[in-house]
Parts: sequence; structure tokens; C-alpha cells
Amino acid sequence: MAYTVQKKRKVSLRELAHDQAPVTFEKFYALAEESKKYDLIDGKVIRDAPLPHHSLVVSWLIALLKLYVEQLDLGEIMGAPVTVRLSTYQGPEPDVLFISKSRLGIIVEKYIDGPPDLCIEVISRSTRRLDRGRKFVLYAEYGVKEYWIIDPLRDEVEFFENINGEWRIIQPDDKQRLHSNALRDFWLKPEWVSARNLPPVLATLKEILGEQKAELEV
Repeated sequence: MAYTVQKKRKVSLRELAHDQAPVTFEKFYALAEESKKYDLIDGKVIRDAPLPHHSLVVSWLIALLKLYVEQLDLGEIMGAPVTVRLSTYQGPEPDVLFISKSRLGIIVEKYIDGPPDLCIEVISRSTRRLDRGRKFVLYAEYGVKEYWIIDPLRDEVEFFENINGEWRIIQPDDKQRLHSNALRDFWLKPEWVSARNLPPVLATLKEILGEQKAELEV
């Protein structure tokens, strides 16, 4: 089933930059520009301007996860700019998010109304403090079940699971693969996303699923 999330309406950035009072989610959604990535954190509007490699990693993850989720009929994968409404003053835009099939009702006309099952942030120099700091706390506090931090600049990949509002790191298996609890049977080799040359999506998917399960139409 296809879902369409309406983008935010476009106005001048000048109003955003000069608004000193805390911005509510409703005002944020009305002011933010279409096709630009913003976060609303503690009533403050934060813009991210990712570099090309960041965008390549995000695009690769979305392509891989979309195919995986469709194969297993697990739910929906989306990427920024799609806003997640957590509360009146909290409206982050994860780089990638997953919503399980049983929770697709939180996809409303204009945004995601509630915490996704999985949020993924690909770190850039401008977002490192936010992704590992305030967002890290907010995602756990508001009930995101799993959080991946992909740091291509430091060749680091971390998976966290939410245990009673606190993150617990998911340890790799004996083959150094990271296994997701939010995405059934999905695993990731950290070297895939830390490499400068990302591996082909279809070949990667077949490796994860196994050749017998990955009968894909190319």
C-alpha cells in the first residue's frame, strides 16, 4: 500500500531565523521549506546541510531497506524531509525511519504523528552533537524502539534498542554483523556503510536474505 506524506509549505527562511520565541510544531510545519531538512528540537529550528557522501549513504540505506521491507511485508521506510511529531516542541526529521505494518496509522496527511519503530541518523560534522546528544535522548524518551547511528567520518556504526526509555547498545555477532530487532531478521555489516564505495544494493540484499529468498525483478 502506498502512502503520501505531504511536504511542508515553503516560505522565507528569514522568518525562521529571526523568531526568538519557542516554535511550536504547528508553526514549524507551516514555516519550514519544502525539500530542505530541518529539525524542531526544544522549540528551536535547526537546519542541516548535508554533504554529498552523507546523501549517498542515506540514499543507499533507503534503497536497501525499502527493498527488504517490501520483500518481507514489514511496513514502510521513509527518508527526510519527513517530519515526526513527538510533542508540541519536538519535531525531528530522521535521515531514515521505519514504521511497522501494525502502526501505519501514525502516517497522517502531513507528517508522522508519533515515534517511528526505527530512526536512523547518518552523522555529518554539523549534526554530530545533535545526533549523539539531544536527539539521542529524545528518541528514547518518546518511545522510538531502535536507533542506528551511522558515522561515515569515523567509520562507526552503532545499533541501540530502547529498554524502558534508555538505550542499550546492540552488540555485533561473532561475524561482526549488527542485527536489528525492529526489522525482523535484518543485519548489517558496518564496513558496508563505512566504505567510500558503497556495495551494490541488490547484491547486498541477496546476501542478507539468502539467494533462495531474494528472487528479485531487476
